[in-house]
Amino acid sequence: MLRRALLRSVGSAVAVGAVGCTPRGVRGPAPPVPPAVPPIDVSDDPLASLAGFCDGIAPPDGNEHQGNIDRLRQALAAAGHGAFVTEPGATMQYLSGVRWGRSERPFLLVVPCEAERSWVVPAFEERTAREQPEVDAAAVAVWQEHESPYEVLAAELEGRGLRGRSVAVDPQLRHFVVEGLRTALGAGRVVDGAAVVDGVRMRKQPAELARLRRANEATKAALQRVAETAVREGMRQSELAEHVRRAQERAGLTEVWVLALFGPSAAFPHGTADDRVLHEGDLVLVDTGGSLHGYRSDITRTWALGTPPAEARRAWSVVAEAQHAAIEAIRPGVACGDVDATARAVIDAAGFGPGYHRFTHRLGHGIGLEVHEHPYLVPGSTRILEPGMTMSVEPGIYVPGAFGVRIEDIVAVTDEGCEAFGPRVESLAAPFGRATG
Repeated sequence: MLRRALLRSVGSAVAVGAVGCTPRGVRGPAPPVPPAVPPIDVSDDPLASLAGFCDGIAPPDGNEHQGNIDRLRQALAAAGHGAFVTEPGATMQYLSGVRWGRSERPFLLVVPCEAERSWVVPAFEERTAREQPEVDAAAVAVWQEHESPYEVLAAELEGRGLRGRSVAVDPQLRHFVVEGLRTALGAGRVVDGAAVVDGVRMRKQPAELARLRRANEATKAALQRVAETAVREGMRQSELAEHVRRAQERAGLTEVWVLALFGPSAAFPHGTADDRVLHEGDLVLVDTGGSLHGYRSDITRTWALGTPPAEARRAWSVVAEAQHAAIEAIRPGVACGDVDATARAVIDAAGFGPGYHRFTHRLGHGIGLEVHEHPYLVPGSTRILEPGMTMSVEPGIYVPGAFGVRIEDIVAVTDEGCEAFGPRVESLAAPFGRATG
């Protein structure tokens, strides 16, 4: 960036000199030769080592999207449904790669159980839709402003021999879209498609796992680099957040978000409006993540500037122990609620419980194309873990007016247990830990 700025500066100087040249044919003094631009020494760039971190990880392609559709069709057939309907969002991206903004004009993807997908789009946006490489140009049904998109969709289904068959809808469809479908198709035909689509999306394929793994490794590397080079007494939470954002972008992530909290502010799990200044002895909590080809990272680390109070140190050790116990409990066949209970029992036994007393939220959430998706590690959940599921494991202890501690890693359920993406914590003195197999 600095080299480009210097080159632009030199280029501007040459251009100004040219404007002031003597008229053609009239001799004048030769323009001064600009000084050579010295090479940039990147050794003092604390983020240089992050460049290229995410290289080599491929984005989803048409073959991957088709595989996702095939798995969805199998789930539709097993449930006895004739088709699935979604609108712009993570599920449409998962099935096709199409990213489209939502508006009051429905733009719908229809996946029949036994036929090719089709698109129902506003007529005035037809050309734009057909320009999308992922949209099947021969399978676009349009609706004019005075028409009902739901009636057009109903005609599409009838033309594919699906008259009377149930239609599963994405649970993220907006209410007015669902009601429009009920009116056009009949209320009895429109069913909740959560069990179908969530069941497919929860079990990540190898290419998805590769993106999630690298995205979370990149966030950890960026966060560690910032902690080692940029954290100082007197800085504000917003300053640290900006450092963390830039570091993750340097590593190759997009759509980066950062929550940076100091001392008592961290007792609020999602922060407050206060832009607190960092003081010696404060705990520093950073919860952050980004996107790699649409797949998300979500990492939290808590560490200290100097020596924090003894109770804060003890709380950190308890949270680390709770996370370790929970990760050890994750394996196929275990209920999500039992994993949450494992972490909560450690925190309760240490005197910070019971229930939500100091550990005020669920243990974790699924992650993929969305930061929060199924499955959820929440008290009482009977959902059974299966290989390929990915989720956060993030116990915490929050003491109002004093401090907050949270440690979060993303893990994937394997055939025999689980894999943590990237290094895990070791101690408060070594909060970025080392890689685990």
